Amino acid sequence: MNVLAIDFSKVHQIQLFGITILEPSSVLSSLMMTAVCVYGFVKLNQLGRTHRMYKQTQYFFLFMGLATAIGGILGHGFLYLTGQPGKIPGWFSSMIAVALFERAAIWHVKPLLSQKIGKYLGWLNYIELSIFFVLALVTLNFIVVEVHAFYGLFLMLCLIEIYVYRKKSDPGSRYIFIATFLGAVSAGFHALKFSFGPWFNYNDIAHIPMAMSIYYYYLGARDMKYYGEDYTEN
Repeated sequence: MNVLAIDFSKVHQIQLFGITILEPSSVLSSLMMTAVCVYGFVKLNQLGRTHRMYKQTQYFFLFMGLATAIGGILGHGFLYLTGQPGKIPGWFSSMIAVALFERAAIWHVKPLLSQKIGKYLGWLNYIELSIFFVLALVTLNFIVVEVHAFYGLFLMLCLIEIYVYRKKSDPGSRYIFIATFLGAVSAGFHALKFSFGPWFNYNDIAHIPMAMSIYYYYLGARDMKYYGEDYTEN
């Protein structure tokens, strides 16, 4: 199990009304992503679409908003109170969000595949999420969340949308490709630990393209078309 060992006195912090907040810049940049998620959730909800594909993209933004808010507040701001286990709710919300958009992509491609393959992809989605949940609990290591995001967004979601775009030139797929690229940029900044100092570190820098990525996922979700015969709403 990964054990958290941090000297919190050396972590940049502020005092607000007598309350210590660690890494305030990371808290703010996380809440910036939350704001984008709330925007996406509200705007998609206003469209009133009811098919499971559309509802799953909508709830992606709900759970990603929870993940970024919890991650910013507990995972950064009050980590000295919660410790590493305090990160788990945000990690789980993030993995659920990724699995939801992945599942929406499966619904997107299902009408273009055989029934057997579509059913297989659906079961794979459940199995994948269960495995990564267990791994996150056992290891308490953020790399599990990163690997799950890579699998769900870069491999499953992006590859599915490439297939859909080749078949249907779906307008939502183009935005998802942009979102995937911005997500890769964010992951690169985070992996390289590129920082301008403690008050604008690699977390804060990575959160900027990630917020942009979330916005493009919203555009993709907004413009995705469902090609099944049982649902004709645009």
